[in-house]
Amino acid sequence: MSRQLVTALALCGMVAVCAVVAAATGNPVWAAALGAGLALLMWGLEYLGWRRARVSSFNGAVAVALGGMMLRLAAVLGILIVVGVLDRDAFATTALSFLAALTVYGALRLFLFAGEPATRREARPQ
Repeated sequence: MSRQLVTALALCGMVAVCAVVAAATGNPVWAAALGAGLALLMWGLEYLGWRRARVSSFNGAVAVALGGMMLRLAAVLGILIVVGVLDRDAFATTALSFLAALTVYGALRLFLFAGEPATRREARPQ
């Protein structure tokens, strides 16, 4: 099973776990699912960015990485702000479930991708 698939399945599982915990504690289930879904959105945007950067030149890859980072940040903050403005009570549930799913995502990236040999490109004299 690929590492990306493991990450996607774990984040989908976090959406379900956060929804169950929210239901058990009397918090809005939709807000918990949305918050954990934001981590899934971040993973998806990062995956698309890495696929695009992989076929680009070095400068293009750096631009895709920086642009993708700003896009992920803007998407998450924008959705959190909208939730906070429209339903102030659900904001805490959304933010906490996002942080829980993001923690799982960070741990998965650490354990699944750490130690992977990096590919190197060498400058060759012409």
